[in-house]
Amino acid sequence: MMNKKDIKRRYKGKLQDISSREYKKNQVVLIGDCLIENLNIKSKLPELTIYNNGISGDTTVSLLESLYKRAIKYKPNKLFISVGSNDMGFEDTNVKDIYANIIKICEEMKRRSKDTEIHIMSVVPVNPANMDNINREYVDARDNFEINMLNYYLKNYARKNRYKFVDITKYLKNDFDQLKIEYTFDGFHLNDLGYSVVSNTLKQFVY
Repeated sequence: MMNKKDIKRRYKGKLQDISSREYKKNQVVLIGDCLIENLNIKSKLPELTIYNNGISGDTTVSLLESLYKRAIKYKPNKLFISVGSNDMGFEDTNVKDIYANIIKICEEMKRRSKDTEIHIMSVVPVNPANMDNINREYVDARDNFEINMLNYYLKNYARKNRYKFVDITKYLKNDFDQLKIEYTFDGFHLNDLGYSVVSNTLKQFVY
């Protein structure tokens, strides 16, 4: 498992790869953290031109700082944003500040790419089960009550501003507002079954 120093080093390399890639404008772009980066576009959504510009370890701050390279210059017709969990887990940022940063991301995107249809994806909860495979460092650093609160704010914000809210969480969580154990291999990251749920949900919005 990578520490924060390794994550930051890898982040710079991944951002450089994205910055130097050839691309077409007016396509679908995905940005955010590991939930996005680990989504296998070719196997899950092979029939579409989608640029996966997710980077593991992403926070709202780092996404805002890299927004031009990862989204604005693409002038996408549809943009999907998935971020916020690492602000809680890595930076211990409170919900209102995370929410405020996501608003800044959306406003900056709309200001510099007016025709882009913005989609805000819900933040996925964790599963804190007492099992050997659970990544306690990642899971215990996140609070599902706060994640649920953030999603509530984001859903209302999207509705008021006529953005699309992509609620993947409702398909991934159990009756206790936890990530279903069958959709994760460590209580935090999704497994292939979990990503099938995500891709099937995205299909409702990308066409």
